[in-house]
Amino acid sequence: MGQFGVAVGKSKTVLVIWVGLAWSGVTAASELINFNEQDKLNNIKSAYQQEYSALNIDENIAHYNKLNAEIESTKIKLVNNVEMIKSDSNRLTDKLVDGVYDESLMLTLRNMSSKVNSMKKEIETAGKLLAETKQQLSQDQREASQIERKKNDALLALYEKIKARHLDDSKRVINDTYQGQLQCNVSESLSTCVNRNLPSIKNAFVLSKGGLSRIQLTRFRVVDANQRLNGDLSFTADASYKHAYSANTEVELRQALNLDRVRFVFRSNSESTVFYINDQEVGSGGRVDVTGNYVGVYSVRAVNSNQTQSLKLNLKNGGDYFFPFSNKANATDLHSTRSVMEEASKVDDEATRDKHSGKFSESLLPPNAVAGMEPAVKQDVKRYTNKVLYKDDAFTYLLPQFKGNQKSHDIFLNREQATQYCERLSSRLPSTTAYQYLEKYANLSSGDYWTNKGSVYSSDKHKELDKAFDTNKFICMVSMS
Repeated sequence: MGQFGVAVGKSKTVLVIWVGLAWSGVTAASELINFNEQDKLNNIKSAYQQEYSALNIDENIAHYNKLNAEIESTKIKLVNNVEMIKSDSNRLTDKLVDGVYDESLMLTLRNMSSKVNSMKKEIETAGKLLAETKQQLSQDQREASQIERKKNDALLALYEKIKARHLDDSKRVINDTYQGQLQCNVSESLSTCVNRNLPSIKNAFVLSKGGLSRIQLTRFRVVDANQRLNGDLSFTADASYKHAYSANTEVELRQALNLDRVRFVFRSNSESTVFYINDQEVGSGGRVDVTGNYVGVYSVRAVNSNQTQSLKLNLKNGGDYFFPFSNKANATDLHSTRSVMEEASKVDDEATRDKHSGKFSESLLPPNAVAGMEPAVKQDVKRYTNKVLYKDDAFTYLLPQFKGNQKSHDIFLNREQATQYCERLSSRLPSTTAYQYLEKYANLSSGDYWTNKGSVYSSDKHKELDKAFDTNKFICMVSMS
């Protein structure tokens, strides 16, 4: 049997191919970013580093720690001096009672008393500086959080542009020419050798373009070949392919831009609110910015005096979660919110079972959306559901529907109601690029859909519409990262 190779010796051919197969699925994520995009990424990182460095947070932290250590050290010295004064005072009293006046002991007590007074002033002065430094650090932290949000917004915008470029590239067919060499048996014909090795030739071409995770081959044909008497064969092939954009590509792109960490915000109308994730405190105040590797559903608790709000949340990147408190907590509203978010967690749990699941997960419409329905329609609606339209490693895409007496129907809401509906599920409306992605990889039904920018995307015309109805269908994107 003849062996084949591409401009390499026989003994190395198999090794090269198997290495290519082993690593084709883990190509460096940086290959997804072109020169201009990398330059933009570098500018974002550089601007962030400059703005962050200008805050001098590290220096302020070092100054705070130094002041705090000095105060603690002075307090220890103060306690020791007070104890020594008490001890020497007792000794002096005993001597005075015995009719002995100790001048040196009196001088020692006077000096220690002076030191106590001096140390108390040092502690008071350092305490004021410590409070000022702490206040400055709090201000620095707020500014750092704003700089972090600014950077994150810029990275998300760049991510959307890069993703849109890859989706556009995936629609275009690229024509290419591929040349190589084969080692054939001397006794076999040229056509027999080419046909026998054609699958391997195709595989070698695909690997040269990054592997099956990078391209989708649409046409491959050997158009010319020459064979020598010793069996060496040279060939030329015409190939056509498209760039592939899959869920794995999306994950790699997010990792390349450092967007695999989740960043979100807890907010409250009270500065006394303390926030917990799985019983671990993450911050307090009217606004708390949180960053971490949060994957899945978490128990979130906001505590304000004797009032507590507990929710189950799928903490998503860019999420903004508001916890309102009043002097008299409205138990009904809290229970309603809790129920909605717990149902959101059920959506995530069921979504993970099957990528193309047709099952439904119970949810609730926003109260004002239900209130706006006619009584007859209210009676017909048995329950509202969220159909898992598609799921990849980055997002679960939910199609809100309601189930009547006979069958399920799509929900049509205005922009505000649609946004509120998705927010109740810890999700958001998709972008135009996301809808194009669903058209390619999911069974997106025809119709008009709300986007996160407030425009309407038509799956029939495959573009945003200049004019649309006041109510439309919509998809909710639940982040899985």
